[in-house]
Amino acid sequence: MFSFVVRRLAVAIPTLLVLVIISFILMYSAPGGPFNSERPLPPEVLANIQAKYGLDQPFWRQIVNYVWGVVSSFDFGPSFQYKDRSVNDIIAQGFPVTLTYGFWSFVVAVSVGVSLGVAAAIRQNSWLDYLAVGISVGAQVLPNFVMAPILVLTFTLWLGWLPGGGWNGGQWQNLVMPVIALSTSYMASIARITRSSMLEVLNTNFIRTAKAKGLPMRRVIWRHAMKPTILPVLSYLGPAFVGMITGSVVIDVFFSTGGIGQFFVNSAFNRDYSVIMGITILVGALTILFNLVVDILYAWIDPKIRY
Repeated sequence: MFSFVVRRLAVAIPTLLVLVIISFILMYSAPGGPFNSERPLPPEVLANIQAKYGLDQPFWRQIVNYVWGVVSSFDFGPSFQYKDRSVNDIIAQGFPVTLTYGFWSFVVAVSVGVSLGVAAAIRQNSWLDYLAVGISVGAQVLPNFVMAPILVLTFTLWLGWLPGGGWNGGQWQNLVMPVIALSTSYMASIARITRSSMLEVLNTNFIRTAKAKGLPMRRVIWRHAMKPTILPVLSYLGPAFVGMITGSVVIDVFFSTGGIGQFFVNSAFNRDYSVIMGITILVGALTILFNLVVDILYAWIDPKIRY
């Protein structure tokens, strides 16, 4: 296992490097630049600005300088659009917000989704199964860009129970609607995967043997069926967790949370290269990290798996 982890970490470095290069190429392929506007700057002013940020250098030199700054000091450079702010400052401001509501969204999605899936599988073709499947389907067809305005309309404008936006230091009143809007579609997918996996496990020979020995159903489920059931769910939870903790543009826009999702979209529109690269590297590194964590959990849950 140790050698497997070392190999994965060794592969992560060139993977992130390729991600940086491809992102740079895609940005340079698009027309325009970070300092282009409807009213063009004088050539002398534009040349001075580009020299200040190193944009007058050859393409390969810009990549080398950027990668060296990230590797040597974890410096993602200055922002081209947010004056007197670095990319590190922007990430330090937005990522804790996104991490907070993303973490609680993950907790809600996993706990509710797994519970619904297990209950539906145990009571297959009963009213509980139909209810759980109905909730999952309903949550799946209501993505966050649909759920968010519905929540604001219901709980803010009609009932007046919750604030319609803002962060306010992460108070629970400001967390409820973003967490619900972000977790529903993930919860539905987790419930469907859990139900299908549990039904398959319940029909295996070792579960039939456990039932034949007279073990209580509760012990059969939690002691014998739960571990193999959760393996397919883990494959989905790795990228799902990254997707939730790195933010949602819809959540940031509708609820004005101030997460990095809004910064990422604004930087793409404004051609703010350094902000795009900083958030892209953050998402890529988290994706690699949590996929590695999922692989390790696989081996811990099922000892038959060896890497």
